[in-house]
Parts: sequence; structure tokens; C-alpha cells
Amino acid sequence: MSPAPEKLAALRHLIAERFPTAPRRQGSQLPTGLASIDDPTGGGLPTAALTELTCAAASSGSHLLLGQLLAGTRRHAQRAALVDPAQRFDPESHPTAHLGHLIWARGGDVATALSVTDLFARDANLSLVVLDLRDAPASALRRVPAALWYRLQRAVEGTELALLVITPRPLVPSAALRLQLNHPLPLAHLQTDRPTVLPQLDFQIHRQRTSTARSA
Repeated sequence: MSPAPEKLAALRHLIAERFPTAPRRQGSQLPTGLASIDDPTGGGLPTAALTELTCAAASSGSHLLLGQLLAGTRRHAQRAALVDPAQRFDPESHPTAHLGHLIWARGGDVATALSVTDLFARDANLSLVVLDLRDAPASALRRVPAALWYRLQRAVEGTELALLVITPRPLVPSAALRLQLNHPLPLAHLQTDRPTVLPQLDFQIHRQRTSTARSA
């Protein structure tokens, strides 16, 4: 079920009130701070485009990447939004100082999450939008039309916004960059500091649509 128009209007008002409109210009990449992503992509997640992160295994490191992105955007005084229909995000596992710039939209079904993502993608205040669909029902994901993903792509064109969609399998035909995490993290990493674990994440690039990239 799609969110009621009055709820979307209230969300727009909240964003405008909390984050006064900032000018935007078209950019190229949003750095992640991880060499395994930034080096082969020429700088990080593409802006004005969609990136898909496919997690082929549970506990493969997507939460660590999200924390890295939140820390980086906070450090550079950028604003971010997380659309989390399954409510997987645990704010207590992140430093409070990394969360002051984040809008967290949680709960709802896949259709609602996509509508909220579309709203965020059109907001000039944001530099990063993350849609987490890892735990979405497979039947609901199959019903998402390809046209909707292209609509999201058009929404971010000509902006500095990086849109990251986290999925359990490849779903986003309009993704300019597709990353994949194939293996679960060893249990020992649960007791290891994040700065130590992050460089060990095994990101595989399966698609990269840029002027210098080679598609896989």
C-alpha cells in the first residue's frame, strides 16, 4: 500500500524544516574511504546515479559499509537518509556523533519504502540516500517494475546525490555501479574493531557504467 499523500507532505515539510535547502551542482563520486571501492571506481559511489550493493550472504558487511558512509558524510557536513522497511538499522551500534545528519525512515512495506526513496531522491538537501531491501519479501521484490528503478535514476540525474540500494540479489537494472558481497564475515570479526575489519570486506564489482569502466 502506498503512503497517504498527507504523510508524504508531512515528510517533505519535516525535511525542509530540519535541513534548509542547499545549492547543488552535479558531481562525480561520493568517497567511501575504502580502497576496494574507491580505487577501481575512480573515487567512490557515483553521484547522479544508482549503486546496487547485493549481499549474497547474511552478515557479509553491508552494515559496516553503511557506518563508513555515515561517518564520511557527517565529516564532510553532508546530509543522508536511510529507508529501512525491515528496521534492521541499529543506531546504538554507531557513535552518536555520526548520526546527527541522518534521516531514518523505518517500517512499512516495499511499495512504501520505494515511494519514500523517490521523495528523498528529489530532495536537494541530501548527498546520500540508502534503501535497505535485504530482508524484503522475495514476492514483493519480484513485483517491483523495472520502470520504477529507471524513475529513481531519473530523479537523481543532474545532482550530487548518491543513491545506494542494498538487495539480497541483483534487482536494479538502472544501477550504474553494482557491488557484491559474497561471503559472510568470520565470527572472529564480531569482536574486532571496525577500522580493522573494513579493509577486509570483499567487494566485487559486477557492473560499472562510467566513461573509463569496463562492464562485467
